[in-house]
Amino acid sequence: MGMHIGAIRAFIQANSQVVTEELTTSGINREIVKPGTKHSMKPFINKYLEMTDPDTGIPFVSTATVFVSHAWKYKFYDVVFQVMEQHASRNPSAYFWFDLFTNDQNSVTEKDFDWFSRTFKNGIREIGQMLLVLSPWDDPLPLKRAWCLFEIHNALEESKVSLSIDLPDRETVELKESVIVNADCVLQALSDIQAENAKATSVSDRELIFRTIKNSAGGFFSVNQGVKNELRTWYVNKLKNLVKEEPENPQLLASSGRVMYGFAFYDDAMSHFNHATNIYLATRERRVFTLQCSITTWRASIMTKDCWREQ
Repeated sequence: MGMHIGAIRAFIQANSQVVTEELTTSGINREIVKPGTKHSMKPFINKYLEMTDPDTGIPFVSTATVFVSHAWKYKFYDVVFQVMEQHASRNPSAYFWFDLFTNDQNSVTEKDFDWFSRTFKNGIREIGQMLLVLSPWDDPLPLKRAWCLFEIHNALEESKVSLSIDLPDRETVELKESVIVNADCVLQALSDIQAENAKATSVSDRELIFRTIKNSAGGFFSVNQGVKNELRTWYVNKLKNLVKEEPENPQLLASSGRVMYGFAFYDDAMSHFNHATNIYLATRERRVFTLQCSITTWRASIMTKDCWREQ
């Protein structure tokens, strides 16, 4: 079962004195969820089973449509909840399988690795969509946590499972500002991804997760490449959306083009470079000659790449 975004809003409103911007998901569990279910020993989601949104009449609980992958160290309100809000704005009928609410947190420590691995793997397959909460944008915490990687690994292995990725608002702003200053920062962020360095609270869980990954087709290399491929496409699409918001920003256009070029999205890179050049030419800025030289170099590089592809 999953919770509608309206139910999560209602939860925050009902616990507004406790749910601060600084409180992590782990803190929410400690302060609200575990104490609130101590006597029933049932998942927190059960509190919302018979409830509906007073404004829309939409049930608070229904069959889950999105599996949320996140790090428990994330701030709950301005990271995890914000990303779910963003997803719900595009998918109003979404119901989130969010382990904080859908697992009984008072008995969860008694579960073994097999229970968790079956729960996550089967849940991801049956739900069919995973939402990966990405933060910080240049050093994503989930990619350093063994359980999160296990979830991502299962999503990538299932051909019918779609993977969605999103950032909190402030991270999107930081991504844009960082790319304008140094476009190579995005390339560096991907080069640092090494699944085999992920950590876990339980040493035994980490060993079992690593054994599972090693025994899968391609092992860690396959996981690393799969994650990087997904993130390359996501970063490019994210930059395209940022450019749509500021279509006449030549610095953002040129820097985004550089990222796209680095990720081998050559047609997109050329389009952004050309647009940036035309803006500089139209505004007759002093930097135009330097930029033209730079663009000429990029064009030559892209033409060379095209020749290699044709051969």
